[in-house]
Amino acid sequence: MIGILRGPTPADQHGGSLSHFVLRAAVVFVVLALLAGCSNTGFNVPDPVPDDRRDIPPPNKQKIHILADGFDKQISRQFGQMFDNSRNLRKLFGKPKQAMNVNAFDEIDDSSWFTNRNAKKQMPIEEIKRGPNTGGGPETAGPWTIIGAKTEGVTPGFTIEDSEGGRFVIKFDPKGWPEMTTSAELISTKLFYASGYNTPENYLTYFDPKILRVGDVMIEDNGEKRSMNENDLRNILARVDTARDGKIRAVASKFIDGKLIGPFKYHKTRKDDPNDLIPHEHRRELRGLRVIAAWLNHYDTKANNSLDAYVEEDGRRFVKHFLIDFGSTLGSEGDEPKPVWTGYENTFDPHQVTLNTLALGLYVPSWEKKREIRYRSIGLFDSHAFHPQKFKFIFPNLAFENLTKRDGYWGAKIVTSFTDEQLEAAVSVAEYSDPNAAAYLVGVLKERRDIVGRYWFSRVNTLDNFDVADGALSFTDLAFERGYRAQAQCQYTIRKNGEIITEYGELEELDRSTGSLSIPLPPSESGLLEVRLRNRIGDGDKWSKWLSVYVNTDDDSGDYSLVAIMRGD
Repeated sequence: MIGILRGPTPADQHGGSLSHFVLRAAVVFVVLALLAGCSNTGFNVPDPVPDDRRDIPPPNKQKIHILADGFDKQISRQFGQMFDNSRNLRKLFGKPKQAMNVNAFDEIDDSSWFTNRNAKKQMPIEEIKRGPNTGGGPETAGPWTIIGAKTEGVTPGFTIEDSEGGRFVIKFDPKGWPEMTTSAELISTKLFYASGYNTPENYLTYFDPKILRVGDVMIEDNGEKRSMNENDLRNILARVDTARDGKIRAVASKFIDGKLIGPFKYHKTRKDDPNDLIPHEHRRELRGLRVIAAWLNHYDTKANNSLDAYVEEDGRRFVKHFLIDFGSTLGSEGDEPKPVWTGYENTFDPHQVTLNTLALGLYVPSWEKKREIRYRSIGLFDSHAFHPQKFKFIFPNLAFENLTKRDGYWGAKIVTSFTDEQLEAAVSVAEYSDPNAAAYLVGVLKERRDIVGRYWFSRVNTLDNFDVADGALSFTDLAFERGYRAQAQCQYTIRKNGEIITEYGELEELDRSTGSLSIPLPPSESGLLEVRLRNRIGDGDKWSKWLSVYVNTDDDSGDYSLVAIMRGD
């Protein structure tokens, strides 16, 4: 591409040079034309996304090797992208491939991956607290029989069956860090669920270790399998935090219903799932997860922290996709507080290693300065140097790397939909013994939420919530409504059959209580009407790209109805 774009050399100034230059110019023109043809330059209502909850036969269980997956994401896939000409050209000319599962209104429909919740309709406080939970945690009066255990690694735990037959994975706080990991697990579960993702039912529980019984369990011991015994149980409990009264605080994660068939990948599709038709790197809920995960400091978004289950719902059997294991969110690393570099470097980051080497230790990034653990029950979690787009995860993630401005705006709408009261409710489920710790955590969540909002809402057209009623098109300036802009100011044009009816009308007055504006539509006539809008973004005089709203007239009633929304990137 560099050779194509360079100008004529001195040698080209002589015979035959003009034809070579014209050829290069023609190639560039064709490339630009192809890229322009891939963009939203005209009215084109997307085809409905097929329902991915159709009845299918059970897929096979799949496993993903953590080290192989990490090598693939960190090395192989990064190298391969260097030669992905289509992707590189799109990036060069600012025409990224948009998410493939958006509907006519630039949103995503409910699916086996995602259910529109808080951003669509504010959830009551009690629903925020309840999250995915449908009942209660394990019964703590009777015995717990250990039916599975993890004795090696940094985060020990086990699986139990309580006296009522309920099965739960039991997760602990690391010794010396009371409430840290269990709180992160509980709070993040509520917020990811309210955002729209499928999560397990996680319950806070306190139990006396005397109720534990070792069942018929096989464990790994130096690469060999053997039966678990009481000494193994004592070794596990010696590594977890215990209260003065001898009880242990834990999270009981209820077994997900259905047949568990392994994690999902953040790229390609699952070949043995006929419903899985959209490459995962082009699903908006996985791209936009980057924004939500960055907000909650969920850097450990590898494939093995996901889970697919073959479930039966409403008489249909299909694959449902879950996010799991939130013990390494907020300020927790699972077995210790987050290291200072978390969120700012990948686990293995060749780019950052090169920069550090060239700097010879003379440059200290801002995220290494003035950071401290304020509360042992929280770990290292703050808003210092937090940048929504620069946040780095444990491994590069193709879905996250494909994030466009439209995807980022979608994620930011979810993050900023959480009110202060909802965040306080989510934090309350952790039952922090120190109210100051809870207040601190709520404060950081608010600060990071607003950093996300200010960043993404200053880069796109933030007009949203469109509706047609009583001969007018109404909508909301979300940036104004959510406090990220002091004034709502819009311009609009109205076209019918390609002809301009109104050009550069301006809207500056709005309902301050709702942030809503409205445009009177022309007298009803059959046919399609296009309303193009743009609004002020950021703190200066910058205008957003135009957004087109298409409305149609009902031949019988004469009323307008919304047809589609086309948002620029």
